[in-house]
Amino acid sequence: QRAEILALTSAQAWRSDFGRRLRPRLPGAGARRGRRGERLCGGLRPERCDVRHGRSPVGGLRNTSVRIGSAETLPYEDGAFDAVVFSQVLLYVPDVAQALSEARRVLRVGGRLLICDTDWNSLVVHTADQERFARIFSACISTFVHPHLPPKLPGLLQQANMPVSEVRTVEMVTAGHVGDDSFMANWAFNVVPDKAQTFGLPPALVQSWLAEQRALDEEGAFFACLHRFLFLATKQ
Repeated sequence: QRAEILALTSAQAWRSDFGRRLRPRLPGAGARRGRRGERLCGGLRPERCDVRHGRSPVGGLRNTSVRIGSAETLPYEDGAFDAVVFSQVLLYVPDVAQALSEARRVLRVGGRLLICDTDWNSLVVHTADQERFARIFSACISTFVHPHLPPKLPGLLQQANMPVSEVRTVEMVTAGHVGDDSFMANWAFNVVPDKAQTFGLPPALVQSWLAEQRALDEEGAFFACLHRFLFLATKQ
């Protein structure tokens, strides 16, 4: 996913140390002209950003600064950035159209907007109990404002006067045995129980899910896949 984002933005500044060390799970980032970056922390967990002494979750980089703000009201002047990235953030934003309008405003002419977002309808999982899975799925998408945003993005970008110039997909897939750093394994064994508990699902249902998925892992029969979509648009 990170490689795809860097390829689509393709500005030399974006390939700096800031770009190489940007983690995909962060809400979003922008690269200012030259070799300086700005990081905006918002959404549901802005407390994850420590703005004291300029520290941020990207790991103490000297060429970045951090602010807490909202995607719908970006705290930057017009034309301030060469590139803006919304990485796994718009699914939490109530007014996506306003966020896209703000992204266009802070981009210079010729600047690039890159959106990475997930359509949770693309989730495919190996399970024998589809009724149980439907309840787990409802719990998992309950924390998103827009769990099925990607199909709407071309039209929203067109309305923002930033038509799509390129689209790519990034599959998040684990098959067979579960790896230690697998996104989908973390979802199946950690995210599902957390969200199920918050959603109020019965503990017995969650335990039966975990037992099934662990057995599939032991048998080398585990399978879970989710698709993320990358949209590139350029300010004309």
